[in-house]
Amino acid sequence: IATVGPTTLAIANTGLSANTLYYYRVRATNAVGLSGYSAVVSARTFLPPVKVNFQPLTAAVPSGYLVDSGLTYASRGNGYTYGWNALNTLTARDRNSSLSPDQSYDTLQHMQMVASGSIWELAVPNGTYSVFLVAGDATAFDSTYRINVEGGLTVSGTPTSATRWFSGTRTVAVTDGRLTINNGTGAVNNKICFIEVT
Repeated sequence: IATVGPTTLAIANTGLSANTLYYYRVRATNAVGLSGYSAVVSARTFLPPVKVNFQPLTAAVPSGYLVDSGLTYASRGNGYTYGWNALNTLTARDRNSSLSPDQSYDTLQHMQMVASGSIWELAVPNGTYSVFLVAGDATAFDSTYRINVEGGLTVSGTPTSATRWFSGTRTVAVTDGRLTINNGTGAVNNKICFIEVT
């Protein structure tokens, strides 16, 4: 990627894709000629902040969010790999309610419907992440929200007519290349609206 002088100890490699593994090798040169290449080393670029909205495919997309419409875990063709452990497209909702603060709160995905997805994952490099997520439903308060991030309870609440949404933030360590969201113990009719990962 570059030829540098004898006193240069580092270079900046710019214009790289996010969350991508790159490989490097070096060799030296002098008046006699070129050396052999060094051993290959690798480095993965960071994942920028990711915002995912859970919604029907045809619903309006909140600004700055990626869409999750309930498809199974796979590359989405937008630079990210994410999805459910089972097809969940029939459980997405767009409430179009005046009670919703904005579109990200107005849409949701059920997490406990029969024969649908109950685990959602996002491919990330191993590391530490801050995860913010919101559960709720503008038109119903028939749930007990318990949502885990990487096995730790992150959202917990029982909605009422006055309080429809609950949120939580958790710092987690990912060691298997997948950030995992699932139902917590005691959850009833869990519904997830959106997630933000930084």
